[in-house]
Amino acid sequence: MPLRETLEKIRTLPTPPNEETVKMWIMVPLLQELGWPSYDVHWEYPVGGGKGRVDAALEGPNGVAAFIEAKTPGHSLDEHVERVLGYALQEGANICALTTGLEWWLYLPAESGYSFEERLFAKMRLKEDPVGQLADDFITFLGRERLVSGEAERRAKQVLHVRRELEHLDKEVPAIWRGMLAAPDEELIELVSKRVYEKTNFRPTDIQVEATLKGTTSKSGRALPPKGMKLWGQYQEVKSWIAILNIVVDALYERHGENFEPALKLNYRGEPYVSRNASDIDRPRQVNNRALYLDRNLGRPEVKQRAKEFLEAFGYQSSDLEIFE
Repeated sequence: MPLRETLEKIRTLPTPPNEETVKMWIMVPLLQELGWPSYDVHWEYPVGGGKGRVDAALEGPNGVAAFIEAKTPGHSLDEHVERVLGYALQEGANICALTTGLEWWLYLPAESGYSFEERLFAKMRLKEDPVGQLADDFITFLGRERLVSGEAERRAKQVLHVRRELEHLDKEVPAIWRGMLAAPDEELIELVSKRVYEKTNFRPTDIQVEATLKGTTSKSGRALPPKGMKLWGQYQEVKSWIAILNIVVDALYERHGENFEPALKLNYRGEPYVSRNASDIDRPRQVNNRALYLDRNLGRPEVKQRAKEFLEAFGYQSSDLEIFE
């Protein structure tokens, strides 16, 4: 049975009641479709000199290539990260997976310079994520051919590096932007003036533009963030404007992941509002742990407008979103 069909079948199954059913209902058929013969899958694999065990070890020609630790759905995987990754380091496994069957967390055990938690490079949710995306990720990171050749590890390192760069930019870009708003330079004032002229055929004075830009900041020069938001009646605190758009897109994807095309078609002058490829976005920000990216450098008016368009693209009312400033 092709991998996609196996994933579709798993989605129809009831929630596994224990670890053994996670292995039999989910892990066994997935590993078969990923090219792992039964003799290369070692269940209850002894580690730590026989002091511990890992639920499954995937063995290639050069030794163990990956570990998989299974837990009952609803069980916290966080509690087992350090222990299992420690075993993976001892045994030389390149990739380590923790799973409840329905959720899969993938790690690079030997990635130095990161805490165990920071070595997480992918999360996959079998019930929610698009089947095509799940199939691609499973093949890329746990497929026998990719793991044995080392391609899985190389690709995982690329993904982890990009995520770390994005997290760094998440901290640096807002600080730079606040400084630009507090003391606008000639280049920024000229750009804003140009954009206003393109939309209104009226060119504001430099003093008007500077006053407007400074008016978006507090006395300390920091941009004034929203206080919170309510989407479909559910209130959430937020600390930035882009966080609002992140939550809206994430919520829409939860409801319409299989039919997310209306959101992917929205664009401004050819640049998409959201894309599955970070390279399509000028200043990409990842939407939670999904393979979706937004422009991180959007201000209050752009966020409000795009959030409205996202909701309306799926038939919702803009009034479904309330922002508290």
